[in-house]
Amino acid sequence: MTLWTNMKETDFLIIGAGQSGLSAARHLQKAGKDFIILEKHQEVGDKWRQRFDSMKLFTPAAFCNLPDLPMALSPTSLPNKNQVADYFSRYAAHFDFPLHPKNEVTEIIKEGERFLVESTFEKIVAKNIIISNGCLQKNHIPQWANSLGIPFIHSNQYRSPLSIKGKKVLVVGSGNTAAQIIAELTAYFEVHWSTNEKPKFKSLKSFGKNKFFWDKKFNRLEKPLKEKKRNKTAPIYNFNDIRKKIKKAKFHPAVDKAEGNKITFTNQLNIDIDFVLFATGDEAYFDLINIDGFENNLEELRENQGISKIEGLYLLGIPHQRSRTSHLIYGSAKDAEFIVSKSLSTQKN
Repeated sequence: MTLWTNMKETDFLIIGAGQSGLSAARHLQKAGKDFIILEKHQEVGDKWRQRFDSMKLFTPAAFCNLPDLPMALSPTSLPNKNQVADYFSRYAAHFDFPLHPKNEVTEIIKEGERFLVESTFEKIVAKNIIISNGCLQKNHIPQWANSLGIPFIHSNQYRSPLSIKGKKVLVVGSGNTAAQIIAELTAYFEVHWSTNEKPKFKSLKSFGKNKFFWDKKFNRLEKPLKEKKRNKTAPIYNFNDIRKKIKKAKFHPAVDKAEGNKITFTNQLNIDIDFVLFATGDEAYFDLINIDGFENNLEELRENQGISKIEGLYLLGIPHQRSRTSHLIYGSAKDAEFIVSKSLSTQKN
């Protein structure tokens, strides 16, 4: 048995003060529950502040609200990353959450009916844990990158065109992050773009309204996404002339191999590149959970809507956890409400 002294005790421990964690905190607060939030960054919102400088959401502010305190922006405006960060910081301060910043969890174990959590500055005993720091915590870099003899970064490390070296840059990956970065880089570099399939562009507006307005009107936002659609490349939403700017990039199929600065694609074309940027997403990372019987499987956790088979353990931030919008602020806030409701009903039983 583990013997701990000078430890804090709480009914609920929330790990991560992003959109999911803050939403969960508000629902627990309204239910009158005792909870603590651990946040590894110095200030709430810092994870958003660290994203690339020109990042802008394609989701209108009206669909970026957390419970009980809307964004102080026009409902139709598209927030930038700093506006989201400042909103999250304001949200935590407004509701005066018991927040412990600069405090990263290093291990979670369970003894009997309680969880023992070790973090940077303290040890906490909790009856329930809501892990809301995002399950995808590890940058995904393809194996062939090990054969590169040139600089490369992940999109999570990209800040602006000043992050790039050389004249010819290869961007690998699909989706809106890749598209926004490529649209920015084409003004300064010879940009090459490699994806597994040709990108599909989609308008953000229809009949003068943002697509999210119509999705909500026809009850599509909270519907689950079928597995075959989850595996498809997401459309790129065309705003701020993204499509026009991207046309300046040279499109290529997937990379077959790399050797030094030479990249060979699956169509056998090979080119010399100065720099590679990977917009290839992130991988699941559960290493901090040291509990026998934990699923440690993203698909299984998604199947159970974020409710672990370890009693009292819940997860938020799983891609498409419960709906097609779970990866967005709107959907993640709904998922948090569901998880808190389930955890409280379990307690009553």
